Amino acid sequence: MKRISIVGFGKIGQAIAAHILKQGISITAVDINIELQTSLENARFVTNEPGVEDVLIKAYENQVLVVTNDFSLIKGADAIIIAIPLLIDEQKKILGAPFLDTIKKIAPFTSGKVPVIIETSIPVGFSRDSVVPEFESGGKHHGADFLLAHSPERIKSGTMLEQLSQIPKIIGGVTKEATEASFEIYKLFFDESLLYKVESAEAAEMIKLAGMVYRDVNIALSNQLAQFADAKGIHFTELISLINTDREAGLLQPGIGVGGHCTPVYPYFMIENFRESGLDFTLAAQSRAINDSMVEHAVSSVKDKVKRKKALLLGLSFRPNVKEDAMSVTYRLNETLIKHGFDVTVHDAEYSTEEIMAKGFTAVSDIYESKAEVVFLVTMHKEYFQLDFEKLAKNGVRFFIDGRNSINRDDVEKSGISYTGIGR
Repeated sequence: MKRISIVGFGKIGQAIAAHILKQGISITAVDINIELQTSLENARFVTNEPGVEDVLIKAYENQVLVVTNDFSLIKGADAIIIAIPLLIDEQKKILGAPFLDTIKKIAPFTSGKVPVIIETSIPVGFSRDSVVPEFESGGKHHGADFLLAHSPERIKSGTMLEQLSQIPKIIGGVTKEATEASFEIYKLFFDESLLYKVESAEAAEMIKLAGMVYRDVNIALSNQLAQFADAKGIHFTELISLINTDREAGLLQPGIGVGGHCTPVYPYFMIENFRESGLDFTLAAQSRAINDSMVEHAVSSVKDKVKRKKALLLGLSFRPNVKEDAMSVTYRLNETLIKHGFDVTVHDAEYSTEEIMAKGFTAVSDIYESKAEVVFLVTMHKEYFQLDFEKLAKNGVRFFIDGRNSINRDDVEKSGISYTGIGR
């Protein structure tokens, strides 16, 4: 049986592992979080990613999945897939050291031209300019001990297994030999019709980043058009579907901000790439600023109207009914409201009050007992479609800011609550 080693067993690594295991290939997963191993040992492993939990638990019980913090168990794998995050700091600078420290731990156990495939989204040139030198600083040699390629993950929480069987996989190596070796490995567990070879690792690295920049710029355009439409009394969101009928436009919805692992982060990778190339990626930088500013825009629409500065934020997750809060808009909104003198409480249908409080917020378990004067809808959890606006009004809510343009205006206003959307 073929054996693949996956380094980084977070949500992406787990989904990739489950997909590979379903094809009858064994997995050695390496992660510094020892709790992952003990949770499987003690039958306590839980994930909210559909389909993943059952596959991993069964594979672990059948001893075709090994989860460990021992990097030496990488040795002898038919390929190594890297799925550890590459993050940015508060100044939006790339935090490369933790990623490269992990490469240093992997390097001693590579030999025989083992394919090493980075699934993590990384800046253009990172594979060749940073990862290869880190391997070789430990005495390993590309083309002799390892073959490095990049195949950017392009899956979203809530549908990862489904997307892994549908979304094309891009493969680009540091050399042509690396591309071909990684292609042969991925043929073992991906439909060959989904596999696309590109000219280089740099080309593969650009695929995911360009897609994320596109999304961020598109949303920023809609956000600015929405602000203009608000000033002119035009319901912009009602026009988007008509604008897009020309088969040229593809405007996304405006909103209170952009959260998640990808869209608020990866544009900064390309902004840095441009800077290193003597270029200025003003479009991406301005789009990031516009989308981040939508929180202030939403607060400004109500801050001078309230009598009691008490706000309730609905949603901590960055995506509806997915329990993940990476770069959630709620963090920025909470800080902005506090800066303007508001008392803020947070509710989320996916989190307990204890979990919300552990993340630094004041939590409320009952929406209708929050005593808020203004409610901000941040995340469109399905539960929030059932809000009782009459009850909210009786409990003192006077303003409802629909940050996702998802609630029927009439349902809100017939209760006497003032409704504000983004471009709506």
